[in-house]
Amino acid sequence: MTPASERRSTLTIAFGCCIGSLSVTLWWPFLPLFLQQLGAQSDAEAAFWMAAAMIGSGVSRILGGPIWGVIADRVGRKNMFLRGLFAAGVITLCSAAVSAPWQLIITMTLFGFFSGFNAAAIALASVTVPDARLKTTLSMVSGGQYVGQALGPAIGAVLALVVGYRGTMLASGLALIAVAMVVARRIPADQIKREPAPAANGGGDTADAAKLQAFRMTTQLAVAITVYGILFALNGYRSVSTSIALKEIDPADVIVHTGVAFALTGVASALGVLLVSADALRKMRLRSVIVGATLFSAATYLLLALSDTVGYFVMALTLSALLNAAMFPATNTLIAMNVARARRGTAFGLATSAQAVGNMAGPLAAALFTATSLQLGFVVIGGLMAMLAVLIALVVKEPVAEKAAVN
Repeated sequence: MTPASERRSTLTIAFGCCIGSLSVTLWWPFLPLFLQQLGAQSDAEAAFWMAAAMIGSGVSRILGGPIWGVIADRVGRKNMFLRGLFAAGVITLCSAAVSAPWQLIITMTLFGFFSGFNAAAIALASVTVPDARLKTTLSMVSGGQYVGQALGPAIGAVLALVVGYRGTMLASGLALIAVAMVVARRIPADQIKREPAPAANGGGDTADAAKLQAFRMTTQLAVAITVYGILFALNGYRSVSTSIALKEIDPADVIVHTGVAFALTGVASALGVLLVSADALRKMRLRSVIVGATLFSAATYLLLALSDTVGYFVMALTLSALLNAAMFPATNTLIAMNVARARRGTAFGLATSAQAVGNMAGPLAAALFTATSLQLGFVVIGGLMAMLAVLIALVVKEPVAEKAAVN
C-alpha cells in the first residue's frame, strides 16, 4: 500500500467513525423520552426500561466483542467494520419501528451484539499503516469518533424537534448504511497473514491449509485492555454524576450549567486527542504519556471533590475530559503494539468487551455514590487512578514496533 493510499484509507476510516458515532448519538440521549412515547407511564418506569435496554446491550457486547474479534482476524478487519456499520444502521431502522418498551430491549440487545464498529475501525487502522505511524493514525480515528459524539446530540436535538424521535432514528439508520457504502468503496480489503502449516507426517511437504498466528494474552496487553475499559467507565461516571453534582452546588441554573459543562468537555475531548497527535508528544514514549495522563487525571478527580463553585467544578471536569481523551489513542496504540498484527482484530474484540463492562460499571458507580456522597466518589476514583498510574509504571514496558509489512 502506497503512502497516498494509506492516508486515504486512514481518512476514510476516521470519517466512518465520525459519521457512525454521530449517527448513533443522534438518538441515544433521547431514549428515555422515546420510551415515554412508547408507553412508559412515568420517569421511573422509563428509567427502568432504559436500564434493561442498556444491560441487554452491554451484556451482548461483552459476549460479541471477542467473537467478532476472532472472526476479524480470519475474514478481514474491513469486513468487520462494514458489519458493525451496516448492522447498526439496520437495527436502528428496526428500533424506529418498535411500538412498546419491551421491544426496544430486543433491538438494543441485538445492537450491542452486532454493531461495535469503533473497535473494528481501530483494528483496521492499526494494520493499514506501519507501526511507526500508529499513534498519529489512531489519534485521527479517535478524533473522528470524538467529533461525532460531540456533534451528535446537538444535531439530534434539532432533528427531534423537526421530525420527531422516530424520524431522527430513521435518519440515523440511513446515515449509518450510507457511510458503510462509502467505506466499502474507498478502503481496500486488508490481507490476512497466516503462518505456514507444519510439514505433514514429518516429511518435507506442507499441508495446503495455513494456520492463523497464535494469540497471546500477555500481562502488558491485559493491563492495556483494562485501562481501555476504565476510560469508558470514567466517561460513564462523569456523564451521570455531572448534572447531579452541579445541582448540589447551584440548583437554580442546573440546566444551563450542565449544558455548558457538556459543551466544554466535548471540545476538551477533541483537543485531548489532537494534543497526543502533536509533533512534540508524538515523539514521547508511549508509557510516559499514559502514566503522566493517569496521574494528572487522578488530580482532576480530587479537584472535583473539592470544588464548591460551578466555575471550579466545570474547570476540573473539562481538564478531566481532556486527559481522558488524550489517553484513548495512546491506549489504543499500546494495545495494537502488544499483539501481532495478524491478531489485532482479536485484541480489539476483547477491548470491546472491556468497553461494554466500563459502560455499565461507570453509571452504576455514579448511582451508588449518588446515594452516599459524590464527593467521596471523586476521591475514591482519584485514589484508584493514582494506583493505576503506579501499576502502569511498574508493569508496562515501552513496546517495540513490529517490523512486518503492512497488511
